[in-house]
Amino acid sequence: MEKKRIGIIGGGISGTCLGYHLSLYDNAEITVFEKNTIGGASTAKSAGTVCLFDDSLKNRYWDVRLYGFESYLKMEEEEKGSAGFDKTGTLVVATNEEVEKVIKTGIALAKAAGYTGEYITDKDRIKEILPDISTDNILGAGYTQDDGYFDGTMISNTYAKKLQANGGTVKTGVEVTEVKVVDNKVTGLKTSEGIDYDFDVVVDCTGPWSKFTGEMVGVDVPIWHTKAEAFFLCPPGKKLGYTFPVLKYPEFYALRAGDNIFICKSHLSMDLNNPMHAGQWDPDKLPATGGTDDYFIDFLLDQLDAKVPGIVDSGLVSSWLSYRAEPKDFWPILGETPVEGYMLATGYGGNGVIEAPAASRDLAKLIMVGESTPLLENWAFKRLIEK
Repeated sequence: MEKKRIGIIGGGISGTCLGYHLSLYDNAEITVFEKNTIGGASTAKSAGTVCLFDDSLKNRYWDVRLYGFESYLKMEEEEKGSAGFDKTGTLVVATNEEVEKVIKTGIALAKAAGYTGEYITDKDRIKEILPDISTDNILGAGYTQDDGYFDGTMISNTYAKKLQANGGTVKTGVEVTEVKVVDNKVTGLKTSEGIDYDFDVVVDCTGPWSKFTGEMVGVDVPIWHTKAEAFFLCPPGKKLGYTFPVLKYPEFYALRAGDNIFICKSHLSMDLNNPMHAGQWDPDKLPATGGTDDYFIDFLLDQLDAKVPGIVDSGLVSSWLSYRAEPKDFWPILGETPVEGYMLATGYGGNGVIEAPAASRDLAKLIMVGESTPLLENWAFKRLIEK
């Protein structure tokens, strides 16, 4: 059987997950190129929440959520710690009837799949789960004990090991400097090693870098960068006396990180027309820590003051800034581009950990057997240039 040679640019959750799913095909010859370390860029600054029900992924794509969640549970079963699962449960707060409807539908879907879920209107019960929350101005909350968050860097490294075990190659510390195109068709790429590689397909999995990676082949990848500004807070008592669940409001989310609390503005609440929220910046200039704006910490502290007042007096331990890659409709970009053989698996925004397994499964099928899926059609590049 003739081999299909695939080069993947980017070794985060998108690139390693796709590489693994491609490695399940006997005739796939895969090489992943990562200029730094596996899962060390935007993936390392992911919260990794994979909640069974919330507003991060519309219920029409609940199968995508479930496939991701169960992929990581299976990974953990095979090797404990390989996905970094912290089973804290999730509390999703309904502040209006529209959010309430989304939560209730998600709970029904979760229960149909065999997981726990309940919609709680008893405010004393909500405070039992999260004692520091304010139950003023809320309708209720969805709660499950079954989910929590995963570690995107651990997952990326596990996928990298799996694809190597299946015969794939992972090159770290190697930057792609040129994608070779002849007659509007990809023929390979060049790297910082000074080596030319021949490929039938090259896939851009560089997330926030995709705008710049696409320029190598003359493709304008229509993404914006939104600021993922995360803050780590030390509770007033130094330690929480209870298991802090993943907490989701439409405006922000929070989760425990050791003895601290991680808090970040929701990516779906970002305004692509607001220069404080979004723009097109150079991810290579991001500092490892810090770099955050007073605007975001002030916003988040105001949110805590109104909604989780029990931790509003927490001390700020550290912070970091990352860029999310967001198309204008906040859905990923998967599959073919105007350049034959140049494909995209990018634009996951804040949902890379949730969406990558199902997206990679379907994209691998397209690359290897030429079959598309409804998911790929919905998230295709062409949708963004037809409007």
